[in-house]
Amino acid sequence: MDLTNKKYPKEVLGGLNELRKQAELTDVVLELEGESGASFPCHRAILALCSPYFHRMFTSSYAEAKQERICIQKVSEVAMATILDYAYTGCLQTESDQVQDVMSAARLLQVDFVYHKAAEYMKNHLDMSNCADILMYADMLGDLDLLETSRRYIAFRFSQVVLQPSFLQLPLPLLQSLLNREDLRINSEDDVVQAALRWIEFDKEVRLQHLPALCKSFRHPFVSAKLCEELQSKSPSSDCQLVYSEKTTQRLEQTRTEMQIAVLREISVEFPVKTRCFDLARGTTYIMNMPDNLEGFTMISTAEDELYLAGGVYTGTDGVVMNRLKAIRNSQKKFYQYNHLLDTWEPKCEMMTTRFSCNLVCLDGYIYAIGDGRTNKSAERYDPSCDKWACIPPIPYPMPRTERHCLSSAFCAVALDDSIYVISEKGCYRFNTTENTWSKTADMLEPPLNPQAVAYQGCIYCVDTNDDTLTYVEKYNPEDGAWIHSDNAKTFSCTSLALMLHGDSLYLLTVHFPEDMPYNSHDLYKYQPDTDSWLKQESADIIVTPIKQWMQAHVIEDWLVARMIPTCLGDVSSEVLGQGESDSDDDEYDN
Repeated sequence: MDLTNKKYPKEVLGGLNELRKQAELTDVVLELEGESGASFPCHRAILALCSPYFHRMFTSSYAEAKQERICIQKVSEVAMATILDYAYTGCLQTESDQVQDVMSAARLLQVDFVYHKAAEYMKNHLDMSNCADILMYADMLGDLDLLETSRRYIAFRFSQVVLQPSFLQLPLPLLQSLLNREDLRINSEDDVVQAALRWIEFDKEVRLQHLPALCKSFRHPFVSAKLCEELQSKSPSSDCQLVYSEKTTQRLEQTRTEMQIAVLREISVEFPVKTRCFDLARGTTYIMNMPDNLEGFTMISTAEDELYLAGGVYTGTDGVVMNRLKAIRNSQKKFYQYNHLLDTWEPKCEMMTTRFSCNLVCLDGYIYAIGDGRTNKSAERYDPSCDKWACIPPIPYPMPRTERHCLSSAFCAVALDDSIYVISEKGCYRFNTTENTWSKTADMLEPPLNPQAVAYQGCIYCVDTNDDTLTYVEKYNPEDGAWIHSDNAKTFSCTSLALMLHGDSLYLLTVHFPEDMPYNSHDLYKYQPDTDSWLKQESADIIVTPIKQWMQAHVIEDWLVARMIPTCLGDVSSEVLGQGESDSDDDEYDN
């Protein structure tokens, strides 16, 4: 007979934990140094198996190997209890304000799993108020991974972090390591200088001597003349000539370029296959990385060019991606923020409600997620400063379901002034963020099956992106509280279309797939605000030409604009060309 009792290991470990709690058959007591004087009866064998620190202690010739009571220094009572609970149960549970103590104790006692999980928790919970403290803590521990993660976080939010009190506590070497970074997110080199001067002013008598050392982090060609004079006037001695950084190039953040971000799919494919970034001014295109197996997602760009994405990854029990029908019915709470410098999407706090193809709207520094694919009435708000979601009142009016629309929502949401407007075939509604209430507004003249809207010069412009229809552009002015047909009800016949903001202008891009042509055709219309008309752009226009080359056999799923860093994006030439794609010139298309 050859049998295994699968419950036995768990039962044995559970039994040992009960013995520990009752102090039965224990053979060592851990005593904490300090005021608490707490003591923990334990089993040497369990400690040795969990911790190399204890294994060496109990199997060596040290005096502790035979002592019944052992003093443990620099470990708090809560941290010791947490680690022992893990040792006896394999479960790690601790409050957020105790993570640092537990991490320090785990490092001392060499409990690797606890240490790494605590470090991972700290990486995932960095915010503007704690990142400088965590940077100093990581430096004290010598944890290079946590140290670099903290530096990257600070660099990415440098302008906000320098205003935090903890930033002023940084020691000189850590401050210099930040100011020297290529990836500081700043508007100008003056921001770097101002941050350093603020640090000096906090303890001027002691820190002014470090000004010459800090100047070596400043890129002189990009520092304003006024600040250069101020720096020289603050020099510790009149005969001290300040020396600046040898680097004469701008930092990466200052190379940002406004780009159109398009989610595209081939006409024969049901789901998005690529996300492209178009630099229309230079006629170049780039690839943006996306999370693997992402379905039913929505992307948003903030006023600060932060990119956020709501969506989920669908897998079955066998690990393969589930089909779309099952996906629509299901764990979609995932929320990501784009890291411009690494071209990656970093997970943030998950949404409170499961959502499929929800709408994201940015307003007053918050991000609103509206719709869940089912009733589409629920909504919540995200605060980037603390990485938390909070509920807002649900929409108290009829809303369409999303299931019949593969990727896009059956409604759209757009921010204007202090309100969020939701537009659908069931009606149009307004959420006043000041009063935290919903109200009914005027309905569109032509109820849209799949609307897309943008805010431009104090009004809302909306089109119905439903395939193969005659589309009107409708305009809503909140002062009048009514929708009108733009350009005297001019119609656009197309397969796919998108409203597109570029610079200070509003465009309408239409895509049509003629049956007798291998590729699609495009028309671009520029809005004329003075006459409320749409002017078709000539084929040789600097914007029309690259669009013809890039779109090819694709239709538009989503379209937004943000300032991106060209050198941090993927090169389109490295992408494997798919169906309907070519590296030909525009001349070949025009012919």
